[in-house]
Amino acid sequence: MKHAFRHACLAALLTLTACADRVAPDEITLPARAQQSEDWSRFLPALYPGLMACLNAHPAQPARADDVVPQNHGMILVRVTGADGASTDCQAGSGGTPAPRLEPAETRPLKGPAFTPATMAEPFAPCFLPEPVLTRDGRLLGWLSYRRPDCERGQTPVLQDNWRVFGNEPFWTVRIASDGIVLDRLGDLPRRYPAAPPESGERRRSWVVDPPDGNARDRLEVIITDRPCSDSMADRQYYHSAEVMFGGQTLHGCAERAAPIP
Repeated sequence: MKHAFRHACLAALLTLTACADRVAPDEITLPARAQQSEDWSRFLPALYPGLMACLNAHPAQPARADDVVPQNHGMILVRVTGADGASTDCQAGSGGTPAPRLEPAETRPLKGPAFTPATMAEPFAPCFLPEPVLTRDGRLLGWLSYRRPDCERGQTPVLQDNWRVFGNEPFWTVRIASDGIVLDRLGDLPRRYPAAPPESGERRRSWVVDPPDGNARDRLEVIITDRPCSDSMADRQYYHSAEVMFGGQTLHGCAERAAPIP
């Protein structure tokens, strides 16, 4: 009886989670890299329900997908890694049914890209670039991490001061890493700035950088303070608030340290 009750509770929990993650395929906006790719990521809108069902089925939450393989008869095979670092293979219907089934992870090449849901911190790893996946109204669903072809593993050190600064309505983000700073706004091309060390003060850190052409009108200033911040779109709380000054505008948002992944 106890086992039956436990299975009933798990089924109910997965149903509720699936409802929360339900997004229509035509509501998902893929980054340009995914639209032009020949890997599984170009099919992400159609695979999203099954992918999220597999991520939510891992016993150690939150979990990410290291690889997705579309299969026959509308099924997908997902390599899922949980918060405890343990990996499993998950089979599920691309639309969420049949329900996910977890199996021991088999040794096989992982072609990627990886998918990290928005319930986790933005991933950071040497030689990988995270591309945000959004809904049409600018809600962040997660990141697709693509390998950089010009980088060898171990070439770029993983530093502890990599940040994601972001806001909504419309969506914008600033990525601060050892190889540069990128301002990305919905509907605009990404603007890239050279890497720069922060100026640190009491409970705050700031960056002031000019673009490579030296045009002061495109100067970017980022201030991160140790003050709680709420992201209403994702219903999450963060430990850091942020201000970004660019082009005569001041953007207000949240910030978090990027999470290193293997």
